[in-house]
Amino acid sequence: MGDRLTNAERLICSLAVQIRNGEKAVVGNNSPIPAAAALLAKRAHAPLASAYILGSSIDWPFTDMQQFFNFVQRGAADVFFLSGAQIDAYGNINLHVIGDYAAPTVRLAGGAGAAMFYYRSKRVYLFKADHELKGFPERLDFITSSASPAHRTESSLGRLEAVYTPIAVLRPDAQEGRLELVQTAPGVTPEEVAQRTGFRLNHAPAVETLAEPDSELVQLLRSEVKNDLRAIYPEFAGSELR
Repeated sequence: MGDRLTNAERLICSLAVQIRNGEKAVVGNNSPIPAAAALLAKRAHAPLASAYILGSSIDWPFTDMQQFFNFVQRGAADVFFLSGAQIDAYGNINLHVIGDYAAPTVRLAGGAGAAMFYYRSKRVYLFKADHELKGFPERLDFITSSASPAHRTESSLGRLEAVYTPIAVLRPDAQEGRLELVQTAPGVTPEEVAQRTGFRLNHAPAVETLAEPDSELVQLLRSEVKNDLRAIYPEFAGSELR
C-alpha cells in the first residue's frame, strides 16, 4: 500500500466507512479528521451522502447557523462525529476545562453545539487523535455532554456507536453502556490499550484486529480527498495526509 498510514489517515478511513449512501453526516468546527472522512465516504462508497461541514460550502444548504442548528435539533442528522479533551468509560465528554472549573489548569474552547448535537443526532461516533491516559480518565473534570440514555427524550436519537482512536475501537456494552475494547490496530495488543486508558477497560469476548484499509481507499484519500480538504484545512491536508 506504499507509505505507512499516519494515525490521522487510519482514523479517517475507519470513520469514513461508517457513513452510508444517502445519509446526512454533520461535522463540527475545527474537525479535519471527520471532515476528511465525510469527503472520503462521498468519493468512495456513498456518493449520495451529504457532508455538512462547518466552514465548507460543499453540500451546505443552510442560509444561516440558526437554520443549521434547527436541522440538527429536529433529529435530521444521521451521523455526527465528536471528540473530547476527555472521554470517560461511558462516552461522556469534556470540552470545557482541565482541572477545577473555577480555576482550571487549561480552559478549553467549550462545547459550542456539541451538547445538543450529541443528543439529537441519530448515530454518534466519538474519536480522538491519540490514545493516552489523560484523554480517558476515570472521572471527567467537567461534563460537556453525556451519553446516558436517561438524558435522551427519543430512543432513536443520540446513540453512541463507538469510540475510535489510532490504536483501538471501543463500543458501549449491552448491559451498562460501559465502553469495552472490541478491536485493536495491527501490531497493538489489548494490554497496551488498557495501559493507555485511565479507566478500567473491559474486553469484548473476542477482541479483533482492525483490517488495514483498502489500498484504493487510501489512494483516494491521498489524492482527490486531500485536494478537497485543502480548501477547508490546508495545514492539516499538507501535514497529516501523505
